[in-house]
Amino acid sequence: MELRDYVRALRRSWPLLIVCVTLGALVAAAVTWREAKVYAATETLVVSSNGGDSAASAYQGGLLSQQRVKSYVDLVASDRIAAGVVAKLGLDLSPQVLRAHIKATAVPDTVLLRTVVTDGDPRRAQMIATAVGQVFSDAVAEIETPAPDRIPSVRVSVWETAKLPSTPVAPRPARAVSLGAVLGLLVSAGAAVARQRLDTSVRTDTDVTTATGLVTLGAVPFDSAGARYPLMGALDAQSARSEAFRHLRTNLRFVDVDTPPRMIMVSSSMSAEGKTATTCNLAIALAQAGARVVLVEADLRRPSFGEYLGIETAAGLTSVLIGAADLDEVLLPWGDDGGRLEVLPSGPLPPNPSELLGSRGMGEVLRELSGRFDVVLIDTPPLLPVTDAAVLAAQVDGTLLVVRSGKTRREQLARAADVLRTVDARVLGVVLNMIPAREMEGMYYGYPSYNGYFQIRTGLARRQGRDGTAGQGLLDPETPAAGDGEGIAIATQREPIDEPDRGVDRLVEDSEDDPADLTTPLALDAKTAGTHRRKRY
Repeated sequence: MELRDYVRALRRSWPLLIVCVTLGALVAAAVTWREAKVYAATETLVVSSNGGDSAASAYQGGLLSQQRVKSYVDLVASDRIAAGVVAKLGLDLSPQVLRAHIKATAVPDTVLLRTVVTDGDPRRAQMIATAVGQVFSDAVAEIETPAPDRIPSVRVSVWETAKLPSTPVAPRPARAVSLGAVLGLLVSAGAAVARQRLDTSVRTDTDVTTATGLVTLGAVPFDSAGARYPLMGALDAQSARSEAFRHLRTNLRFVDVDTPPRMIMVSSSMSAEGKTATTCNLAIALAQAGARVVLVEADLRRPSFGEYLGIETAAGLTSVLIGAADLDEVLLPWGDDGGRLEVLPSGPLPPNPSELLGSRGMGEVLRELSGRFDVVLIDTPPLLPVTDAAVLAAQVDGTLLVVRSGKTRREQLARAADVLRTVDARVLGVVLNMIPAREMEGMYYGYPSYNGYFQIRTGLARRQGRDGTAGQGLLDPETPAAGDGEGIAIATQREPIDEPDRGVDRLVEDSEDDPADLTTPLALDAKTAGTHRRKRY
């Protein structure tokens, strides 16, 4: 893993980092709060020797004192000294227990010896420290006296008596909480890195290239409103999601400049990766650019164009393949009067989808559609569960693989690419879908939306039908319309509106009264046969 991989792992797991740091600090605070207070009393002792009057004798005496200090460090906390203190103060402690509360340290390059006594009672800590100094001084005098009538060669005297401690030395809340937070941070960082190393999902274009060797033609960010409004609307035309599909549209034009693909199949490795929404939005983006597009619903197992586009799917592709209808009878215009976007729904679901899609009739339908439209977009089932898409992939000019960021596994994507290569299908590239916003930072030169570059038109195009109904369309600068707005209309099935005589001004006034109307994407209908309705995606 490179440094940026570690940074990405930490950014992905920032909730875990916060939780672990907070939990570590809280646990440390709770332990500190329950821990008993400990006080420390310190007494300073000085070790001296009886040197002669000459300088040499004094120097030798100083060296002797420094050597004795090092030995006395271990003697201060001995059983003999502890037993003497217990006997002197009449404590109800054993010498072994008291030893654990006595510590001695030698001041470097000096003859000073510091004894530290810890206890839960500050006054008792002071008493024990004072007693330790007295008992130890008497013990050293006894040890260092060569004979009863001689002077001790080394003496230990109290230089500074122990004072009553006012503040506890333990616990230390600030230090404990800080250590707990640092420990929580280390644990969470380790868990985040382990998760990153064990994660086999596809998240970046590097993962795509590593798994398949393919390029990423588009990166579509995750939109929380995508479940309710899956299609590109008029008022969100400058969002990052809409711009992502324009970016994909541009990249498709440069896949092969000499022989650009006209029949494009869109599939995925598994279900629930957003291939149908990607296909529909790509078709809308191509139609907005002036191309004549036909959407073919070749998913004959779980068709969803009726739900996404609001069209009738009782007759469609299967009706043409079995000879029950002509192609012109089942093609449904989904757009303005120019008919730049048409839809071929699935029709009745057959018992043998793979055989129908691989039939000669299917090839004839595709050739006819390719001759009548600039781009043929075909929505198919996933590649791994069923073989329908693999059968159809050999008959089209190219295939787009849709990958859901954070869900699709690398091995699944690699297997899907291998399936296409097995049938000699031409894979145009991969569309990385539903990328979290934090992982999209830095794309599009750091601008998640383009509100600073374009102005949103609030006037909505309305057209008056012969039957007194009105149609509404998506904004498109190439197709003027009556009213204050202008654009092509991307339509669904329509029903009568309550007030057909209301104009653009009244609609804009309502939008000004309700700010949500200006920010919610709308599906705006054009004039087709039947009645009209304004529908929210």
